[in-house]
Amino acid sequence: MPKRLLFLLALLPCFISVHGKDGYVLQPDSSNFVIASLVTATPSDAIYSSLGHCALRMECPTAGLDYCFSLEMAAEAKHYAQFFAGDLKVAVVAVPTAEFMKVYSSEGRGMTQYELNLTHHEKQNLWRLLDEELMKPPHLTFNFLNTNCVMMAITMIENCLIGERLDFGQLPAALQLDNGDLIRYHSQATPWAQFLYITLSGSACDGHYATEYRLSPKMIVEVLEQSVIRGDSTAARPALTGTRTQLLPVVTPLTPSRTTPTILFGSLLALVILITAAEWLFHARRTAKVLDIILLTLQTIAGIILFYTSAVACLFGTHWNWYLIIANPIPILCWLLFRRKPWYPKLYLLYTIVLVGFILATPLSSQLDLPHQLITASFAVRTLSHYMRWKRQTN
Repeated sequence: MPKRLLFLLALLPCFISVHGKDGYVLQPDSSNFVIASLVTATPSDAIYSSLGHCALRMECPTAGLDYCFSLEMAAEAKHYAQFFAGDLKVAVVAVPTAEFMKVYSSEGRGMTQYELNLTHHEKQNLWRLLDEELMKPPHLTFNFLNTNCVMMAITMIENCLIGERLDFGQLPAALQLDNGDLIRYHSQATPWAQFLYITLSGSACDGHYATEYRLSPKMIVEVLEQSVIRGDSTAARPALTGTRTQLLPVVTPLTPSRTTPTILFGSLLALVILITAAEWLFHARRTAKVLDIILLTLQTIAGIILFYTSAVACLFGTHWNWYLIIANPIPILCWLLFRRKPWYPKLYLLYTIVLVGFILATPLSSQLDLPHQLITASFAVRTLSHYMRWKRQTN
């Protein structure tokens, strides 16, 4: 039988026995004929699930139906390749809850369920909306800001309400932060994922998106616990019933790397300063030259990738990215085209001024932070060294 027909059984409680599996008893008003819940899973090491995952669980115990509706990538997706190419297609899928849990159990991830406090007809409507979305092929392009599992869950909950609305009430203090600092709050347990998110988010870091676009799997629970459902002709009621069930314990907690971006790039700056000092004091120019080649190569590669992810892939939307000032192919192009020109060394001074100014501008944008500016400082040390050596030789 097609899945759609199975799900439509949820609309026909009058034809189902009041007794389901395991002695489940249907209430006289059929209010528990369908049970709708939010399910959240703890984070994993994968970049695209480093904040966790959430889904909507729909149960009809008397009919023996139990599915988790989740926004998932297409089965043929090549994961990271398509993720960074901005072409990771996702769609709503329905997986029997037992199978859904097996995946997370095998990864040692925890899973918790929170029952939604919807009316009987709203739960029917939610199932219908999910069923309609289920019929569509993978057609959505994953985007951290507006096409993700949390966005799917919260919008489905809002859209299923009949003559009512979801009032978020008192929002967590973290939601008062701008997008950049909120990303840091969400990803504080995964510093490298945080570094990547901030790198790719661009000027969107300085904005304040709508609440629906700013939630993580963990924070959506915090928000719904403080939310109420209001209607013009109905009394307000909590968005959650208060029934919380731990489906899976956390067996393998997320363990972030001890080498954080701040530690790594702070060490890089220290190394650059040491090699530059050795170049001036002990004439270690060969070592300095190797360092310059490595830095210039990495800068060029990073610049090309950053331009692609920001302007073409639009993984975090289409935004100006401030780090394109630092990571771009212009320095290597100037070196290839103009390095034999007598005025070329003056470009080192110009670029040093740009780099130092960029560091001083850190308070002006939420995207700019210490780990990234340690890289900027490393470049500035080398460009200033090149200019000073040229000045000394010409005097």
